[in-house]
Amino acid sequence: MICKSSTNLAISLAFIVLFRPAKTIDLARFYGHVHSKRSGDACHPYEPFKCPGEGTCISIQYLCDGAPDCRNGYDEDPRLCTAARRPPVEETASFLQSLLASHGPNYLEKLFGSKARDALAPLGGVNMVAIALSESQTIEDFGAALHLMRSDLEHLRSVFMAVENGDLGMLKSLGIKDSELGDVKFFLEKLVNTGFLD
Repeated sequence: MICKSSTNLAISLAFIVLFRPAKTIDLARFYGHVHSKRSGDACHPYEPFKCPGEGTCISIQYLCDGAPDCRNGYDEDPRLCTAARRPPVEETASFLQSLLASHGPNYLEKLFGSKARDALAPLGGVNMVAIALSESQTIEDFGAALHLMRSDLEHLRSVFMAVENGDLGMLKSLGIKDSELGDVKFFLEKLVNTGFLD
């Protein structure tokens, strides 16, 4: 008896599925659209991130979500995920360049140490420093990426800690003009708020 009613229930369900109205949602198609990963030359605006070297496009929501969507796992790379939380490299480079233009090519030596002379040339230039600030998870990683001396790294840490504690006197002692204090503080706070001092 139970077997017969189970069979009848299965037949009824099959009948409903086969003869359902045309207005129902095709869940397989819907799911495929929402979670699609496409291949090709150009990515659609809703899937703008292209996995390097493979052409698969994914939605921004899948970047740094804990599950690799690119075959090589690039969308979960720690440097990429750190950079996604930081100011864009171009913005950072522009900010550093503006400080150098206002104060001279050796100005950032007060912040990054003696290797920051000549518009950051010994550190690889403004763009290299901007990339390191964007990709380095912590200040230690930043120091390692640019081969900073321990004393310079500790000085830089003290500057960041002063900013974190609201001590603008430290920034003034570096020669930062009153008109620039807000911008410098805002820039350094962005790094602190994304775990740079952790």
